[in-house]
Amino acid sequence: MNFKGKIVLITGGASGIGAALAQRLKREGSTVIICGRDVNKLAAAAVKIGVTGYRCDVSDPEDCRTLIDMVGSEFGGLDMLVNCAGILLQYDMARVSDGMEKIRAEIETNAIAPVNLTYLALPLLKKSKAPTIVFVSSGLAYAAFAPTPVYSGTKALIHHVAQCLRHQFKSIGIRVFELLPPVTDTPLAADMNAAAFRKSPPEDVVDDLIKAMRAGKYEVPSGQSKQLRLMSRLAPRFLFDRMATALERK
Repeated sequence: MNFKGKIVLITGGASGIGAALAQRLKREGSTVIICGRDVNKLAAAAVKIGVTGYRCDVSDPEDCRTLIDMVGSEFGGLDMLVNCAGILLQYDMARVSDGMEKIRAEIETNAIAPVNLTYLALPLLKKSKAPTIVFVSSGLAYAAFAPTPVYSGTKALIHHVAQCLRHQFKSIGIRVFELLPPVTDTPLAADMNAAAFRKSPPEDVVDDLIKAMRAGKYEVPSGQSKQLRLMSRLAPRFLFDRMATALERK
């Protein structure tokens, strides 16, 4: 797969996996647009990487519509959409005081936003000669992690959405990839216990994605997510219980 000359939009591209992917695709010769909510962080990342940055809260449907319209008008098209923006919150739902706020934030950002953006971007993608969509879910799509109930659920949803759209979009020539990262050394996972989980560098996760895309592999588990996929099939209950108590043992 050749990335040179492709117009790529990466949500959540100011840090973590999104920023690492933006850097990699810029080196590959792509025209990269990143978006994020934090204006200062976004501006700094755009300058550092050498890409265009747009302020966008992906949980806001109007922001998403404006973003896609802006990409179309300023760049004349879109070849690849990477749905990478996400939030991860750990909480015990029976003990948290602002539960509805947390629940809504995760669902709107992790589940609704990528599906909404994908739908909005379809008119531009259909005009591309090599249209591509990348959903960034998580290894937790294979096996839920008890301390992150809603996050785990949203990633399972995206896993199934990616599978369904991959089938639906065959007829219109849009390729749909899904990256399932492990716990990664990014701001998203800053609160995850490093002793309980081996954090992968975001650059390694991006390498796995690029290699898989070039090999035509559409479901891309990276790092420990490969083990999660296998164990979720062989011993799902054991895996869930083992993961649920991982933080307690450390």
